[in-house]
Amino acid sequence: MMYLFVRFSDVMPKVRMPKRGWFRITKKRIFRGPSVKASENGLPPCPACNLWAMQRDNKRNELYCGSCGAIL
Repeated sequence: MMYLFVRFSDVMPKVRMPKRGWFRITKKRIFRGPSVKASENGLPPCPACNLWAMQRDNKRNELYCGSCGAIL
């Protein structure tokens, strides 16, 4: 009969799983949207600040920039 001699360091110890599960690193990118609502479809960038924040005011029938407040 042949015995296998195994050192204690060669064997993985039994570890109970934590209640909240094993820790996993999640590499999710934190997305923070723009502070100003995105430009509506088909509107050009603002000529004053060059940002795509132009919005349409339907009551006054004019375009304005949501970031700098320029009116066209």
